[in-house]
Amino acid sequence: MREGWSSTALKNVCTVDKAKHSGTTLPYVGLEHIESGTGKFIGSLAPATAKSTTFSFTAGHVLYGRLRPYLNKVLLPEFDGHCSSEIFPLRVESSLDRRFLYYWLTWEPVVKEIDSTSTGARMPRANINKLLEFEIPLPSFSEQKRIVAILDEAFAGIATAVANTEKNLANARELFESYLNSVFSQRGESWARKPLETLVHDTCTLSYGIVQPGPDVTDGLPVVRPTDLREKFIRRDTLKTIDPSLAKAYSRTTLHGGDLLLCVRGTTGVVSIAATELEGANVTRGIVPIRFNPDLLGQELGYYLLRSPVVQEQISAKTYGAALMQINIRDVRKLLIPVPSRKIHEELRGSLDDLSVEAGRLQSIYRQKLNALSELKQSLLQKAFSGELTADKEVSNAIHNKEEVA
Repeated sequence: MREGWSSTALKNVCTVDKAKHSGTTLPYVGLEHIESGTGKFIGSLAPATAKSTTFSFTAGHVLYGRLRPYLNKVLLPEFDGHCSSEIFPLRVESSLDRRFLYYWLTWEPVVKEIDSTSTGARMPRANINKLLEFEIPLPSFSEQKRIVAILDEAFAGIATAVANTEKNLANARELFESYLNSVFSQRGESWARKPLETLVHDTCTLSYGIVQPGPDVTDGLPVVRPTDLREKFIRRDTLKTIDPSLAKAYSRTTLHGGDLLLCVRGTTGVVSIAATELEGANVTRGIVPIRFNPDLLGQELGYYLLRSPVVQEQISAKTYGAALMQINIRDVRKLLIPVPSRKIHEELRGSLDDLSVEAGRLQSIYRQKLNALSELKQSLLQKAFSGELTADKEVSNAIHNKEEVA
């Protein structure tokens, strides 16, 4: 800690204000309205009520999400309102700047220390009483203001760099798919439309999973749920693991690794690929594993064909339901898939491989930049709370260097 600074227990400069909301119509803040890691409010300012007990807060509070503290949900509201009981309104004393507290609460070492106080396996909650015992650096109020001003400017620059990088990452992802869509839309007589059920491997039953998730089990059987279908590849370390006996009777949806996973309940039409390490894993209700006959269609091209407009439009047309959107398995089996001739298939393989490598290279660069920007934020916070943060060109140069394209 910098010479001349002091520290104190958080409870000496901050209190938890759990005043129950009186029922006056004000904006409501739930955990889902606070963006993880950024403190961005993503809810509505429209007056709203809640079914359960809520806490009142003002524009002078700091809102701290105690449920799953590792998600780092902290908000500096600019309005009066009421919040979920999973959120604690913190009121700061006059010696503590609330933005200084916000930045301290989002500093990774503090996040980890708070998380270590959590109790509960499935729904871990921070122990607020232990949090209040934590020592917080307490420089003079004017020094807190100086630090906050530097961090505000730096984090605004980082946010811009992140937005630009995420846009570039999205463009890199779309590059490959844009090419594929142009190929699919211009297909000629050498392409045939065949029912999906005629293109799959003999071991593929085109059945949806019926395994019930069950509780997490250490070293258990990985299961893929519809909510897991967020990226192109689904890997083992991101999945829930259950008691293997829960899936013993459902061998027809056991994964071989490399299977295409089609969502047929909820967000119908979403497609991912099960990594080869998922051989022997299974899927829950709402997912249909697909393995194409390699003599008729390759898995990689099959993945993009399933995502193409010509197939997605068929899925959309057959999807029904209001509260839960879904498509019948018989309609899935009858989906007409555009299949190129063997000659075109081989021609596409070469060009797709080249474009895929380049798109992958660009995506890797942008992901590395996002990681570097995240690390830069934590580095600035470390300097801030050790008294080493200065307002020279170091910060702006660091942001610029992280934003440059390799």
